[in-house]
Amino acid sequence: MLDAGTVAGQISLRRLVLADGLAEVSYWVLPNARGRHLAPRALSALTTWSFGALRLHRIELSHSTANAASCRVAHYAGFAAEGTKRGESRHTDGWHDMHLHARLDTDV
Repeated sequence: MLDAGTVAGQISLRRLVLADGLAEVSYWVLPNARGRHLAPRALSALTTWSFGALRLHRIELSHSTANAASCRVAHYAGFAAEGTKRGESRHTDGWHDMHLHARLDTDV
């Protein structure tokens, strides 16, 4: 159990383009807070708020193809897999292919 006020991770909207109704989301969870479904719950809450309050139409997220946990987070939060962007992101161990997921305001 995490103590009140303990940082467990972060979630944020990036590349927000209100005129186009588009944003990208990023998130991470610290190791001691993993396995509690915090990321999918936070992602679902931020997505619901963004569609309602900001009137966004599409929210995207990308993660390394080597990061199966992030793929599960996207799936649990209703983000459909759309494809793989080859060599799209440089990490400390080199270039990574990235999975692209997205959710539309019209998705159930």
